[in-house]
Amino acid sequence: QPEERAETGRLVGFGLRGATGVVRDVHGAIADTAFGTVRRYLGPLGRPVVTPVEIAHDTIAGGVYAITGTTLELAGTATGLVAGRAPQAPTDDPRGPGTLADSPRARTLMALLHGFHGDKLAAQGSAVSYPMTLRRSGRDIPVTAEGLATAYPEATGTVVVFVHGFIGTEQMWKRRPDGDDPDATPHSYGRRLEDELDVSSVWVRYNTGLRVSTNGAQLRALLRGLHAAWPVPITRIVLVGHSMGGLVAHSALAQAEADEPWVQATTDTITLGTPHHGTPLERSANAVAGGLATSERTRWAADIIRYRSDGIRDMRHGNLVDADWSGHDPEEPGDRRTGARPHPHVAHLAVVATVARDPDSRRARWFGDLVVGADSARGLGRSEPVHLGGLTHLDLLNHERVYPLIRDRVAHGPG
Repeated sequence: QPEERAETGRLVGFGLRGATGVVRDVHGAIADTAFGTVRRYLGPLGRPVVTPVEIAHDTIAGGVYAITGTTLELAGTATGLVAGRAPQAPTDDPRGPGTLADSPRARTLMALLHGFHGDKLAAQGSAVSYPMTLRRSGRDIPVTAEGLATAYPEATGTVVVFVHGFIGTEQMWKRRPDGDDPDATPHSYGRRLEDELDVSSVWVRYNTGLRVSTNGAQLRALLRGLHAAWPVPITRIVLVGHSMGGLVAHSALAQAEADEPWVQATTDTITLGTPHHGTPLERSANAVAGGLATSERTRWAADIIRYRSDGIRDMRHGNLVDADWSGHDPEEPGDRRTGARPHPHVAHLAVVATVARDPDSRRARWFGDLVVGADSARGLGRSEPVHLGGLTHLDLLNHERVYPLIRDRVAHGPG
């Protein structure tokens, strides 16, 4: 879309200016070290000899970086404005031209951008910031009676909702399992459920850089609208979340009232590698940033790490609701979760993967599924988790050992 082309140019310019700033800060740290070393080597003569050179260096370098950064930002913005005024490219799609979010070539880049920068995009009202939507066949589905009836002409009373994880999209559920025929089209869990059971599958796409509680509130609103506008009466809802998606699903339930129709219809949540109690990667990033911030020479690196999105920060401990993070310094260590949990009538199945086949082995405890630790993925302690050894975090998105667990729960319920 024209506004997206203009915004893309602005973001490219912003990114180039930011990269220039990083180079400037690294340059400054190296220069400070060099000048300090010479000053110590010269002893009493160090300050009067080095200081004028240092001042001249800092003045010239600062000016060059400022001009370079500004020029690159303006060039990117100008390019975007020119591109935004170009004629719309023709399309053979009867639905008309799509958006960046619909483009297969841009999809992965957009997911990365939203994961690391999505909270800022949303706060700025950016044209490329996408809201939470239902997706099917590569396009948004309006949550209206007409939109849902068109997308789901054979709608059933059982609805399975798939919520992807961090820096993902609904297309992640089509990940090709290792060993699959490279020429075959991979079938997602949702499509297979529709083929084998009397269910309808819906897929959610959302901005993973936002707070989990913000996405949870949006999912709550979306499911409320879905329940009201679905072509046939909904008798059962099952929520399936991979990684962060499991937190978002549980956040939606934790923020909802028990008498909301969609909550009463929800019988199960299935989480696949969800960091219910946080991830070691985010806790490590927080600790590293704190250490780097203590020195002028490494503060630039701390600033880069601390630029990560609020969605990433929520995975430090597995925050679900606003009270878990509100009023606290986002870089301050410590778990301040309130203990918010989904409604007790909703059964929970936690699928836990480890790269080690033995869940009790030291390797399983140390490495988990390479992203989430086994203890964190086991979840809320309300049911016995299912452990799958020899799988990684991404394997959980589409694997022959995972699908039967989802199918049996959808077909028979917890029992």
